[in-house]
Amino acid sequence: MKLSIVVVCIQMVATAKAQLIKMCLEENFPAGHARSDPIISQTCASGHVHTFYGPKNFHPDTTYEDLRDTPARFSSSSWVENQSLYWHPTVYEVADNGDGTKTYTRAKSKLTAYYRWDQSALPAVEAFPPGFRMIAHSNDEGADQGEIGGQHNLFVECCRDGTQDCETFGFLTFPNIKCDLMEIFFSMPTCWDGQSLGDDNDHKSHMKYTTNGKVNGPCPPGYPRRLPQIELNVNIGLGGYDGTTKTYELSDGASVWHLDFFNGWQEGKLQEIIDQCPFSGNDAPRNPDCGCTPNLTNTNFLTPNTEKAGYVCDSDVRSLILDEATDVTNSLPMGSCQGPTLIPRSWDQITDGLFSTCDPYGDFPHDSDDEDESSDEDGACVDQPLAFKDKAKWNCSWVGKKAGNRCKKQWKGSKLSEYCPVTCGTSCDGNDDSGDDDDDGNCVDDPNFRFKDKAKWNCAWVGMKATKRCKKNWQGTPISDSCPQTCGSCTRRHLRKRSAH
Repeated sequence: MKLSIVVVCIQMVATAKAQLIKMCLEENFPAGHARSDPIISQTCASGHVHTFYGPKNFHPDTTYEDLRDTPARFSSSSWVENQSLYWHPTVYEVADNGDGTKTYTRAKSKLTAYYRWDQSALPAVEAFPPGFRMIAHSNDEGADQGEIGGQHNLFVECCRDGTQDCETFGFLTFPNIKCDLMEIFFSMPTCWDGQSLGDDNDHKSHMKYTTNGKVNGPCPPGYPRRLPQIELNVNIGLGGYDGTTKTYELSDGASVWHLDFFNGWQEGKLQEIIDQCPFSGNDAPRNPDCGCTPNLTNTNFLTPNTEKAGYVCDSDVRSLILDEATDVTNSLPMGSCQGPTLIPRSWDQITDGLFSTCDPYGDFPHDSDDEDESSDEDGACVDQPLAFKDKAKWNCSWVGKKAGNRCKKQWKGSKLSEYCPVTCGTSCDGNDDSGDDDDDGNCVDDPNFRFKDKAKWNCAWVGMKATKRCKKNWQGTPISDSCPQTCGSCTRRHLRKRSAH
C-alpha cells in the first residue's frame, strides 16, 4: 500500500504541467560596503569586504527584527515591504603600480533580485520564515546544474557595443574584453530541511539545490520543504567595465562566487504574493514573464519606496562599524576577526542624523550616460530648476529616470510634471494630461515589450533611464510607442497632432 502511494506521487510530479512564476525586483544600488557579515559573526570583522543592498542596517549585530522594522527611507530597496539584506564579496579593480605593489579600487555595482517558483511543484513553495538566512557558493553541490544550457546556476554575461553581441560564461570569470554590460548571475538553492533558520548550523547545510538544479526539480531526501528561488544579478562596472586595461578581483581573493541572503520581508507579504500572483501562461525554463512585477502588471502586492536611501558613506562605516579603508587600498582587508576591533552598535533604531550625506556614484541613482533634456521641439518649453524634498540631486534628470511614477508626485503644491514639462512630456501651460489623453483613450505600456528580446529589458527597464531609452528604436518602432505611459509619449503624440491642425 505504501509503495503504491509513492508511485502515484512520483507520477503526479512527473506529469504536472509547470506553472513558473517570476517576480523581478527593481535594480538597487549598494547600501554600502564593509567587512561585516550579520550571518557569520555578530561580534567581529568578517573575513573580507562585502557589498550590501537593502537596509542601511548591515552592522554585524543586525537582527531580523532590525531589518523588518527598517523605515523605507533608510533602505536602498525599491519596495517598502521587502527589507531583506543581500550581499556578495566586493569586486575590486586592480592596478599594478609597477613597483611590486598594487592598488585596489572598488568597482561600481548594482543588483537586481529575481524570485522564481513553480505553482505546480511538489512540495509546494512557501515563503521564507522570519529570521531565515542562507549562504550559497558557486561550487556547492548542485550549483553546477540549472537552466542555462542544462548545467549552470551561475553564469557571467558580457554584452558589447550595445548590441546583441553577448558572450556567456558558465563559470566565474572577469573577461579580458570591454563590456557595455558585465553581469554575474547566480541562483541560490530552494530546498529547505524545514528545521534550521541559520542560527544553529553552518548557514549552508540547511539548504540544498534540487536534484537537477532547476527551480521546479525534485528536492533531495531530508529537504522536504521548498522555498522561492532567489537569483541575484550583479552588474559590475556600470558600463565602465574594461577587461583590456584592468584586472578585477574578489575581496576574498577567491575564484568562487557566493551570495548571502537575510530575510527581511514584511511578515505574510511574500506568502500573499506566492498564493495570489497569477500564472502568466509563459513557463519558459528560466525566464518566464515577470508576472509579479508591480510596475508591469495590475498586481498591487508591493508599495514603491519613494524615499529610497542612498549610500552609507565610508566615513560613517569607519565610525560606526569598522575603522578601515575599503574604497581604495594597497592590500585587500582580510581575515576573520582580524584587524580593527568591531565598533559596538550604538543605535537601537536607525534615525535621521545617524548617517552623513555622500554620493560616490554621482547623482543617486547614478546613470552616467543619461542626458538632460532642456527644451521641447520649438525651444519655448523648458524644464525648471527642481530640488525635490530639498535634495539637489533629485532634479528633472532624476524625475526622467522613472517618469511614469515620479512625474505624478507633488512638491510644494505642484506636480513634478509642472517643474519638468519636457521630461514628463506635458504641456507648458500647467496642464498635465500625460498618460490619459491618447486618441484612443488607452495609454498603457505594452506588457509584452522586450527590447532586443531580452526579458529584463521591458518597459520598467526603459523607465530607469527614460530620457535616453525612450529615444531608441526596436524593430523599426520607437520604444516610446511600446512604452507610452513610461515615456509620456501619449501626450507628445497628442500635442503633435493638435499642432498639425
